[in-house]
Amino acid sequence: MEQKEKDAIKNEIALFRYGLIAPVVTDTFEENSQLEYFKKVASKKYVVNGHEEQYKWQTIKDWYLKYKKNGYEALINKTRSDCHSSRKLKDETINKIKNLKKEFPHISGTLIYNKLVDEGFINPNNVCLGTILKFIRDNKILFNETENIDRRAFVMEHANDCWQGDTSHGPYLTIDGKKVLTYLIAIIDDASRLIVGAKFFFNDNSYNLQDVMKSAVKKYGVPKKLFVDNGTTYKNEQFNIICASLGLVLIHARPYSGASKGKIERFFHTMKETWMRGLNWNDIKSIDELNTLLNDFVANYNNTIHSSLKNELDENITPNSRWFKDSHLIKKLDNNFIDIAFLHTAYPKIRSDAIAYIKNHEFEVDMKYIGKKITIKYNPFDYSTAWIYDNGKIMEAVHLVNKTDNSKIKRKSTLY
Repeated sequence: MEQKEKDAIKNEIALFRYGLIAPVVTDTFEENSQLEYFKKVASKKYVVNGHEEQYKWQTIKDWYLKYKKNGYEALINKTRSDCHSSRKLKDETINKIKNLKKEFPHISGTLIYNKLVDEGFINPNNVCLGTILKFIRDNKILFNETENIDRRAFVMEHANDCWQGDTSHGPYLTIDGKKVLTYLIAIIDDASRLIVGAKFFFNDNSYNLQDVMKSAVKKYGVPKKLFVDNGTTYKNEQFNIICASLGLVLIHARPYSGASKGKIERFFHTMKETWMRGLNWNDIKSIDELNTLLNDFVANYNNTIHSSLKNELDENITPNSRWFKDSHLIKKLDNNFIDIAFLHTAYPKIRSDAIAYIKNHEFEVDMKYIGKKITIKYNPFDYSTAWIYDNGKIMEAVHLVNKTDNSKIKRKSTLY
């Protein structure tokens, strides 16, 4: 297994651990005590990295205490990530089984076995049919997607209990004589219907989502939960790490289940019907100008009486005033902490020339790190400086290597 794949597995396990302790981190568990919650979680079995696992409640509590002390990094397994791997089934074989079940949900175990043999994933002299059938049976949670979907209407009790985020197609702008499609990324607070973040971009990607989310968190605090789409913009390792670092629970909607994000979808509909249709797009010359107009619309929307809030509270109330009713409950973080949380994370092994290689960029680090794997935080929009990170703290800054300057450094002679 390549190192990059091992690191991905470690992060997957760390994010799984955070998922178990997140209700305690965000104080959203329904049990009478933390201990009762830990014991309830410990009573269940989970599929982790293709294997069924069950944990003691003391272990889960220990993860929580480590997270409280040193943040997300404390959840990353420092030991071998493949210590529970099957001795008979290799990782590529397990992945092939998963893919077959995903592509053909009703495929039989016997047919899977035959395909694995035919395609050279297993040797029938070493792996029998029973081994494959047992793996599928033991991991039935992984493949079970037939449960009924509960779509009852709901509303959160307090502001920042849950935010909903999504992307909608915006208008075409004429830029340098060419029509370019825009994308609106927006985030709404479930309880108050307050638009906490909204911005147009020329691309729908995770970098732009993080831009909107970072501004929202700085202005309105951290939600307990973030409910988002299932696409790559919202579902990627770096964004998962950011949410875990902030201490919120990231929840993904089921694929093709737009109804589950009804409040943000309703905002998109209202915006298009009451604002976008009344604009002359030929008069808008840049995306900055478009975002200035959007900010005016959002400010007006947030300060306009909302019909659903009126029905809920039996009074005329705006999203802004509803949100401020719960302002004393809002979890606010220091801006410097937020800036660090939104940096991307890499785990390079330092080469013999004291270079950390990240996304085609070479950072020069102290020679004491040679041969070691370290955690580095970096800004994906500005690679001029990165930071070595340990136990939840920035330790030191590192910079892009300047090989020309290094050639002028006088080195100690090894000759006598």
